[in-house]
Amino acid sequence: MINEYLTDLERIKLTKLSYEELSVGQEIVIGEKYLGKCVKKIYQKDGLRAFIILNDSEVMMLFKGSYGIIKGTPTTWRDEWLNTNLPVLLALVSKKPQIPSQLKSAAQVLNQTMKEYPDQQFFLYGHSLGAINLQYALANCHFTRQLGAAYLYEGTNIWSLLNKQERHRVGRIRQRIFNYVDIYDPVTLGITATHQMVGKLCYIDSPQLTPIKQHLWGGYQFDEQGQVKLKAVDEQFLRVSKEERNLVEQANSWLKLFEKRTPNTEWKTFLSTSLARFTSTNKNSSWAELLNALPKDSFLIKDKIKSNLEH
Repeated sequence: MINEYLTDLERIKLTKLSYEELSVGQEIVIGEKYLGKCVKKIYQKDGLRAFIILNDSEVMMLFKGSYGIIKGTPTTWRDEWLNTNLPVLLALVSKKPQIPSQLKSAAQVLNQTMKEYPDQQFFLYGHSLGAINLQYALANCHFTRQLGAAYLYEGTNIWSLLNKQERHRVGRIRQRIFNYVDIYDPVTLGITATHQMVGKLCYIDSPQLTPIKQHLWGGYQFDEQGQVKLKAVDEQFLRVSKEERNLVEQANSWLKLFEKRTPNTEWKTFLSTSLARFTSTNKNSSWAELLNALPKDSFLIKDKIKSNLEH
């Protein structure tokens, strides 16, 4: 099987194709390796986007991540951020598991595709939102014997949103799921050295860059064979993990206060002051750098998120 012989660098190049406009019938070649043909493009109303690549024995599914605020359009901002990424973040900090539509669509698409190709081995790839969607899809996969491997890059840890049955399911296939985490990427919220994550932790040995570069594989370093440099969990990993837990707890406290008050000028000032205090205390954190870039009334988007979840 060709996917088993890809290097880490080649797998990342393949995953990056999820952000391109592949055509049905297009031959997919990474380096000198022919992977197969794109046989289907998936576009769901809730914004889920994926590509299916097929060869004689394998199916590859590429789940697209978020375009981002800068490159995105009003539609991608709505589908990827307002309706999916931010609701996931809200569910994590509020400790109220609410699953956005796009995650559920990913599970449906994966199961349907596996049903269509019962004799093929599946290799799954996703970055950012694509990795989030894949985590939920794998937790609800009904055809796990067909899973060859899944490669998840820089996605938020949604373990706390999964129920007992979903956690048990991904636990049984943990050895076939590779979850790549750069601790300097603020999107990888919820990193942990425990088994409370979807898949095996692959801890990237990376330098600290700007949050955007960090998120786009900028900190990944490769050896001469194209394998990414990893390292064992260290004090830095544990420190960042603790900082993120503190962030979630602080955000949960803010959210509880927010729900009890009308967002007037005095309340906005309180939120801005609290945010400034948090980022000052954690000034070396990638999250602090990202939070400093937010508008002062960012928390007001919470009502829009809640409204989208309810409809």
